[in-house]
Amino acid sequence: MNDRQSSPQPTRRSVLALLALSPVAGALAGCATGARQSPAPVKTPTGPAAAGNPFGVAADAPVEVVVFDGGYGQAYIKLPIELYQGKHPKARVTQSATQKIQQTLQPRFVAGNPPDVVNNSGSNAIDYGALVKDGALLPLLPLLDAPSWSDPAATVRETLRPGVVEVGTREGQFTVLNYSYGAYGAWYSSSLFKEKGWTYPQTWDAYLELCEKMATAGIAPWTYPGQFPYYMFWWLTSMIYKVAGKEVVDKINNLDKNAWTDERAVTALRAFEAIPANGWVLKGSSGLNHTDAQMQFLTGKAGFVPGGSWLEKEMGDSVPAGFDMSICRVPSITAADDRPFGALCAKAGEPYIVPSKAANTAGGLEFLRAMLSDEGAANFIAQAGTLSSNRNAKLPADAKHGLVSINAALAEAGDNVFGVTVDTRDSKLWGDIAKVMGRFMNGDVKADQLATEAQRLTDAARG
Repeated sequence: MNDRQSSPQPTRRSVLALLALSPVAGALAGCATGARQSPAPVKTPTGPAAAGNPFGVAADAPVEVVVFDGGYGQAYIKLPIELYQGKHPKARVTQSATQKIQQTLQPRFVAGNPPDVVNNSGSNAIDYGALVKDGALLPLLPLLDAPSWSDPAATVRETLRPGVVEVGTREGQFTVLNYSYGAYGAWYSSSLFKEKGWTYPQTWDAYLELCEKMATAGIAPWTYPGQFPYYMFWWLTSMIYKVAGKEVVDKINNLDKNAWTDERAVTALRAFEAIPANGWVLKGSSGLNHTDAQMQFLTGKAGFVPGGSWLEKEMGDSVPAGFDMSICRVPSITAADDRPFGALCAKAGEPYIVPSKAANTAGGLEFLRAMLSDEGAANFIAQAGTLSSNRNAKLPADAKHGLVSINAALAEAGDNVFGVTVDTRDSKLWGDIAKVMGRFMNGDVKADQLATEAQRLTDAARG
């Protein structure tokens, strides 16, 4: 799934809308670049590889970079350009931006003269399935094995956060570098908790006791955007991951049989069923859109709200001073949980590719290496207000509380991180299951019914 910040802010970007191709893109998706061909091998470097120049970039070879003009803007790409030209002063780097990636660049892919680096993002991205089938993407394994820009003693692979390689792998080859990194789940106000004398719980029984305290204090424990119930997907699958681990989440992502109906998944859903069953969902939530639900949370009417890394930036000045928005971790649900407290739903986004027919593929790889430098990634965090897929990048001194909490939560989670990919595998299925989750939040269906219906929809989508 593309990161939520890929669209201009503050306009809302529906996940489903992001995944839908434009009519033009849909018509061309079957053949993105012309004749079918096998995936292209890595091209011979344009010059001899050497220390500090692992891809053998020719000293004066120009590099063309095209960036998606979305919520992250373009300012963050300026520093990687400076880094590249500082190391290769004879090379000219040209950069442009567009919101219409497919309309602008697909003709160039077909003609065989695409840019060297493309940020293939947004609702008008070129279809990845077609790019893979056409052999239009350069395998990026050499990038992973190259020494990192900032510490030659480490490889680029060793600087990446969990899941970056997996989410960028298509048909067995790593071909997409997702540059941003976001966490998903639910949020609470640590300042409210401090005011009330509450501690964020590490066990599910304690979580339910906290919800009871919230309700007694006149605060609905939960709200959610009923108009966009897919927000619950991240939190509910986080609970499943906590109980069942990677095995069951992989089954859900791969549309397998008995994924949702696996007893461990049902156990997690049954645990959350206590929230709607006890009337702990803010009345009227079923009719709220995303910002309405988030405002109920920010004004103290609800204790928890689902969402991802974008929420704090999206709400902007609506976030009260000192609110101290913090990402939630799933409490331990059973004594047999597969994952420890601190396990988190997180995934890389904002995809970058090097076209296999680019004039300077070595330069394209080198530019991505510069982007993944500690300096380049830290600059991205400062400019975009979200984390980078480089785990070593530092946060700016003025980072907002929500971003600081995500960074700390990811450090605590370590490798206990997973991503939801049903949305990119089958966006209609994602939406259909989300509708059932909305009914679950309203108390109209129980956990067992949610599991059965989600599995029925999955089986039908799998065919």
